[in-house]
Formats: sequence, C-alpha cells, structure tokens
Amino acid sequence: MLMWLRMAPALHLIFLLIIHIVSSADWGVNYRSSHICALKDSSVTISCTFTYPSTGYQIMEVFWNKDLVKQGVELANLSEDPEYSQRLQYLGDEQQNCTVRLSHVTEKDEHEYYFRFITNVTGGRWIGYPGVRLSVTDLQLEAPERVTEGDSVRLTCKSSCKLTDTPTFIWYRNSHTLTEGLTDNKLILDPVRREDAGRYRCAIDGHTLASPDVYLNVTCEPPPRKVSVLINGSAVMESGGSVSLMCISDSNPPALNFSWFKENQSSAVGSGQSFSAVQSGRFYCEAHNPHGAQRSDAVSVTVHHGSGRNIIIITVTSGGLLVIIFIIIIILCIM
Repeated sequence: MLMWLRMAPALHLIFLLIIHIVSSADWGVNYRSSHICALKDSSVTISCTFTYPSTGYQIMEVFWNKDLVKQGVELANLSEDPEYSQRLQYLGDEQQNCTVRLSHVTEKDEHEYYFRFITNVTGGRWIGYPGVRLSVTDLQLEAPERVTEGDSVRLTCKSSCKLTDTPTFIWYRNSHTLTEGLTDNKLILDPVRREDAGRYRCAIDGHTLASPDVYLNVTCEPPPRKVSVLINGSAVMESGGSVSLMCISDSNPPALNFSWFKENQSSAVGSGQSFSAVQSGRFYCEAHNPHGAQRSDAVSVTVHHGSGRNIIIITVTSGGLLVIIFIIIIILCIM
C-alpha cells in the first residue's frame, strides 16, 4: 500500500500526458484534396471528414466558410451568404462526414474553403486549416491558322489548370462529333485533308461548356519552299561592277513575285527574281505564290575600296553551311 502511494504522483502525470495526447489527436478535419480545378458552370464536390472526442462532446453547429479573416473574428456561414445559399449543398452529417457540393461555379468562386464545427463544450471548436483551394477554368482550342494538305496537324483543348476529375474530351467539326484521331486532350489529323477544313471546338463529356470555335484552313498547295539565293554570272568583277543575285525556290504553284530586302531595313530594296547588289550588306529574298511567302537565308556582300583597286568579297550562308567565295579584282592603274 505504501509503495502504491509513492508511485501515484508519477502515474498521475503519465495518465494526464496520455489524456492530453489522445485529446489532441481526436480533433481534426481531413480533405481528400487540397486543390480542385473545376470547369466553369460545373458542380464541385469537396470530400471531407472530421473527428472530435467521442466522450463528453456533442456537435452543435457545422458549416463551411472561405478565406480566413483576422483572428478573433467569427467566421461566416456560407450557407447564409446570398451568393452561395442557392448553390451550396451540405452532403455530410454531424458525426464524421462534412462533404459539401457547390454548383454553377464561376471565376468569382476561386477561394480557399474551410470546414468548421462547434461542440457543446466551451472552447470545443475546430476549423480545418489549411483548406481546399478552388480554381475555375474554361476551355480554349489551340490550332494552327493555316495548314497544307498532307501535313500532320495537332489541335489541343487547353484549360488554365489541370482538371481534378479525369475528363473525357469531345471534339466537333461543323457541329458534327468526331471519333477518330483523339488522344486525351488532343485531336491528330495525319495527314490532314481538304475536307478537314472547318470550324472546330472541344468540350468535356457531361458538361455543357465548350471552347470557342476555331476555323482550320487547309490549303491545297504549299507556299514556296527551299528558297535560296544564288550568285549569277562570273565571279570576276571589274571596277564599278555589281554582284548579280538570283532568288530560286521549290514551289508548286511556282513563285511569281520576288522581293529583295537588306537586313535591318523594313522596306524592300528591289523586286524581281534577279537583283544587283552594288553595296555592302546582307541581302535576302522572299518568294511569293498564291498560298503564302517564304524567305531565304541571307547573302553577305562586302565591298572594300582601296587605292587603285576594288575588292569585292561575297559570303553566302545557306542551311547552316558557310561557303566563302573570295573574289579579288585587281585593276592596275599603270599597265
């Protein structure tokens, strides 16, 4: 008996410590996800459970709120907020489940949401912090403005955040549903055909929201390709001569118009398939056909003037291959 009395204070401390640990662990709110990305005008379900001591406590009030305010200020019940009262539905109970559903979400609903419960014991209240961050997105269709028949074309249905629910994307061309070429949020047209031209939009199965229409233009023939500049004529120049350049391309239909430009100048310095360069600079050409234009790599022409002689150096850059042709013309003043 004496031994028990001596051990009692120590046992009492251990008992209090155990009670404290169990008590802290018995309070809490658990959310299935800390971030939800939802489609505009859809319904969002925030799954939630909560715990509190099973003995001596009784739930008096449960509610959801958003965006914590200053400490000491009571949090507002969203079900009493006019912006939420008709759209917020509590699906839980007053025991463990605190799941809630918010319908017809818009960008104005992008907040952090918290669950709060209050018991019959003074100080016996809890808020689930941190809460659940809600992001709301629409759909945008990303597609090239112009493609050529035979190309491989990819259209992408994009959202500003990754949708929480695994979505099934639906694709439309001229309001008709497409069933081929679908890969997740992408539509692959390989090869693209003339009949693939039209208005495209994407949506998600089970939702009414769709992306804005995007028109895909499929041309029959490509713009000029493999445009390059060639040096025409003899590489030997006399004093006061010029360097003749020619613009060539692989084009069907063939290129009919050509423009010449000097780098760092916005306006053209010449037109026609041939061009005579009489001064130093980097020159390139643009070839045009009814389906578009393509420019060549640059040709550098450098003219050095010396006493009694002119030296013209031409440097051609094409396709990453540097070809340097040195043409030295020496005109003797006295034979």
